[in-house]
Amino acid sequence: MTDSQKTLNDDYEYELSLLDLLVILVQQRWLIIKITAAFAIIAVIYALTATPIYRSTMQIISPNSGAKSGAAAMLAATGMGDMLGGQLTTQSDTVVGVIKSPLVLDRVIDKNSLLTRESESFSITRLIGALFSKGESKPKMRTMVRRSLSESVQAISDKKSGIITLSVKDTSPDMAVKLVKSIFAETLCVMQDVAISPSAQQRVFLESQLKENNGELSKAEGALISFQKRTGMIGTGGAPSDISALAVLQAQMVAKEIELRSARSFAKEANPQIKKLEAEYAAIKKQFEADNAKVGTFPLSGVGLRNLPVASLEYAALVREYKFRENLGQILLRQYETARMNELNDPLVFQALGEPTYPELKESPKRAKIVILATFLGGFLGVLAAFICHFLSISSSDPEEAPKIEFVKAALRSDLKKLKFLKKKSS
Repeated sequence: MTDSQKTLNDDYEYELSLLDLLVILVQQRWLIIKITAAFAIIAVIYALTATPIYRSTMQIISPNSGAKSGAAAMLAATGMGDMLGGQLTTQSDTVVGVIKSPLVLDRVIDKNSLLTRESESFSITRLIGALFSKGESKPKMRTMVRRSLSESVQAISDKKSGIITLSVKDTSPDMAVKLVKSIFAETLCVMQDVAISPSAQQRVFLESQLKENNGELSKAEGALISFQKRTGMIGTGGAPSDISALAVLQAQMVAKEIELRSARSFAKEANPQIKKLEAEYAAIKKQFEADNAKVGTFPLSGVGLRNLPVASLEYAALVREYKFRENLGQILLRQYETARMNELNDPLVFQALGEPTYPELKESPKRAKIVILATFLGGFLGVLAAFICHFLSISSSDPEEAPKIEFVKAALRSDLKKLKFLKKKSS
């Protein structure tokens, strides 16, 4: 045999045909069967011992689903519907965002005592930790409980109907139903507190303005009464009637300004209703400035404020402040009652379409699927191990490859000895 033929034979020494592969698989068939059977048995044990997971579902309808609510219809009829700027079309997305917010999740955690609840699910890491622990249970971190609850909560909004599907997974069917109800209730409370709807926004804004004005009215009344007790003055002729009329006009101007500020909180500057409110405010302000100048010089009573004594001027200023705050309070109270009635006419921020479903069947684990996938995985790894064992046996008989294999084995044995030594030393 020539040198070229030997080189050619050496090049094709490790080439395998399909028949050779079949021979290898037959030779290593018991190894493949053992590995496949081991994976299948482990999968069966896990599927039988794993804690079942149940899912409870509730459907929620938001105000933009179906017909318009009372306040929305009124705003649309008065031309203020454009102020919403597409807010109603995204109401369902807002609800979904609030459901998954940390504020709602923390309330649900505290309401259902999830920080102290013992987990019922099977976990290898928890099992290993229990074996090596000294019997001391560590308190749960709120961050981890919140993350776990967030992963088990699912909220999906249907873009066409606006209906939100809220579902929660848990190891207990009763707890799953309880968590769905808690999330719905807490989300509703949060959305009512933060005033999501335009009517609620206006009501909250007017409530703060009314409270502030009532405080100023009490101060003005106290100052007026104190001045009257100190001076004995109860009137300034005909001037207070003009002052009262001016105070009413001033209150109307300030009330219109508050209404304009309230509208700007949820509307764009280019909105037609904003332009209308600005025009009305400008007209009242112009009338107020004109009447204010007249009261200072030639009032209808014939007595100008500039011609009054100093005490009368101080009294007139106190009367004007008191009348202004009194009339402003009346206007704000009417606006507040209107906004409150609009909010009551609106449906709730969202409503539940029935009670949560009680999960009679578990959602997971899928036992048949787990066993089938694990068996296929075991078969694949068994075939891979068969080829590895075959080529290792060939390499160990090769004079050039055998020393390399022995070197790897020696290095691994040395590392194992070092690990055992360090473990004994630490113990």
